[in-house]
Amino acid sequence: MNSLSFNTTGMGTQFCLQKGMEKYFLETEFSKHSETFFPLLDEFLKEHQTTLKDIDVFAVCNGPGSFTGIRIGLSVIKMFAYVYQKPCVVVTALEVLAYNNFDKLKVDDLVCSIINAGSQNLYYEVFKKTEDGLEEVTSPRVCNFVQFEKIKEKLDADFVYYDNDEKKYDFLIFQNKKQTFSAHSLFLAVNQKIQNKDFISYKEIKPLYLRVSQAEQMANGEIQIVRGEEKDAPLLAELEKNADRDDIPWNENMIKESFKNSAYKCFIAKQNEELLGYVAVMDLGNEYEILRIVVGKKARFKGVATKLLKHLFEVAKVEEKNSIVLEVNVFNYSALLLYEKLGFCSVGNRKNYYKGKFDACIMRKYLEE
Repeated sequence: MNSLSFNTTGMGTQFCLQKGMEKYFLETEFSKHSETFFPLLDEFLKEHQTTLKDIDVFAVCNGPGSFTGIRIGLSVIKMFAYVYQKPCVVVTALEVLAYNNFDKLKVDDLVCSIINAGSQNLYYEVFKKTEDGLEEVTSPRVCNFVQFEKIKEKLDADFVYYDNDEKKYDFLIFQNKKQTFSAHSLFLAVNQKIQNKDFISYKEIKPLYLRVSQAEQMANGEIQIVRGEEKDAPLLAELEKNADRDDIPWNENMIKESFKNSAYKCFIAKQNEELLGYVAVMDLGNEYEILRIVVGKKARFKGVATKLLKHLFEVAKVEEKNSIVLEVNVFNYSALLLYEKLGFCSVGNRKNYYKGKFDACIMRKYLEE
């Protein structure tokens, strides 16, 4: 099988060409993707006596990273796959970065890849080494430097860090872990997907944007919390599509059915009439059980989840509830930190609750009199 892979999410570009058992790599430290991508690719293919018609699978890195670089990479692969009617493979920049450390890891070891997202934010994802490759432990996430310092305390993992920002920040703890993307790591990430036959069509390819671009930033306005109703189900279902990849989103029918249960309650966060997030609970008599808490992409790290939960606390107190209980993936570090900050404490554990392999931490907040 012949495959062509490329990564344009960072400062440079990485290409990998596999022809049968042979592998060829090309890396640039810096490139203006819009001007250099096609000349580099043309020279690379000519050097190895290959044409695009010879390629059986096209592979691309869909982010996170440079918005412009991601758009260029995805536009190119969609064009190639459409013209030559070939399948595609998509990997993330965090996967590629994690594979830098693959040979140093033992089976079951964890590796956390980190990318500087700018404005003192980080993208990160945790993987576990298996016999066959790297397995996702968390979905790709974003947090600020201070939050990650606390997440790091919970992580027994190897770290690999990528930073293309020349600005100097106080966050220097991972400077000794700093690495670049490599074409070989790109090959390893893509090859695992090929071995697993994890192919998609060009129509299914989507960018991985964990942060919004400046043009998409929300306008200022007060965040309002309102009671959700069954008529909101279509909008809530759209919001669910932004749920983390390691979560199982609810569909519109599931949400509508929930509203038919008299014990079900839903609270929605809105800003300028735009739906930002929601929390759904079941009334168990003396306490609420949180079923869902979802925040849309544009609203993340703006305090929406905190506002929703604090509103829920006030409602629960008015209704004289004793406590609020929830379950969270033990690897969902951002959520764990938020719940701990708001007064939840761990009261139990459910083995293999998520996807049959990740434990759930049961947390409860006791409400003050």
